[in-house]
Order: sequence, then structure tokens, then C-alpha cells
Amino acid sequence: MLLLGISTACAWSQTLDLSCLDKLAPRAKEANEVNLDPNQIRAAMQFIPRDEKDSAELDQGTRKLIAGLQLVTVRNFEFEKAGEFLDSDLQPIRSQLAKLKGWGKIVDSKEKDEHSEVYMFTEDGKPTGIAVIDVEAKELSVVLVKGTSSLADIGKLHGMMGLPNIKIGSQLKPAPKNNR
Repeated sequence: MLLLGISTACAWSQTLDLSCLDKLAPRAKEANEVNLDPNQIRAAMQFIPRDEKDSAELDQGTRKLIAGLQLVTVRNFEFEKAGEFLDSDLQPIRSQLAKLKGWGKIVDSKEKDEHSEVYMFTEDGKPTGIAVIDVEAKELSVVLVKGTSSLADIGKLHGMMGLPNIKIGSQLKPAPKNNR
């Protein structure tokens, strides 16, 4: 049991190294970086806007969701034109996710000029982390969220704490039905 706890702590300490993306910032028309640890997340909770139209339950739900987070890391780049970054710029991140114990790809969605990948970290059969790589022709986002919140709930956090609007969980398009 002690070894399991130590190995889980080691897996979490092996945070993704996103430094391979640093070279993209000078080329981007807009570059955003967010790094929040548990203390910063708790401090950010004080800035959740309170809307009189929202119910107290919704506000409490949002606060509970954020309280379950342990780490939020975001890299987002917007470019003037397509082709200012390459898919190979993301390969170091994909390689890390493939090697780190507990991480597995759960979604790989490709459309014309878009590619979204979602990786989940599980421990004891429960999801406790998510990594999203979202690529469009002129925009690139990499998001890492660790915590006890559900994947669908994490998708509700877009716009908060620098999280871009990335479709995850129940927001993804369902697979087409086979008409047999």
C-alpha cells in the first residue's frame, strides 16, 4: 500500500514539460501561459464572478469543482496565418504522455484543419487528471488539469483561470450511427 502511494506521488510529480512550446511564443500574434498550483487555485476562487441570475447552487457547484483542482497549466497560441507551427512541435508532449505511467489517450478527433487529443490520468480506477492538445490551422492549445473533478465538469471551466473553450467529455460529437 505504501509503495502504491509513493508510485502515485511519483507519477504526479512527473509533470509534463511544456518547454518545447516556448519557441512558438515569438511567432504567435498572441501567446498565453497559465500555471496555477493549489494555493493559486484557492486564491482564484475569490474572483469567481457572482451573477445575480445564477442560483446559489450553481455558484456552490462551481466552487466545489474548482476546489477539487490541484494543478492547472495552459499554453495557448494564436497565429496570423496557418503553417506557423508544425505538428512535430507537439511530438515531445505526446511522447511524454505515452511514457508516463497512468496516462492514456482517450480521444483522438480529426477534422479538416482541426485535431483534438484528450489524455486521462487514472489512479485506483478513477480519473484524476486530463491533458488536452487542441490544434487548429491558426491556433494551438495545450491544457493540463489535475484534480478530482470529473472530465465533463472540467469542460465547464472554459473562460476561467485561462482555460480555453475545448470540447471534452459530453461536449464531443458522438460517433455516427451505423445504419444496418
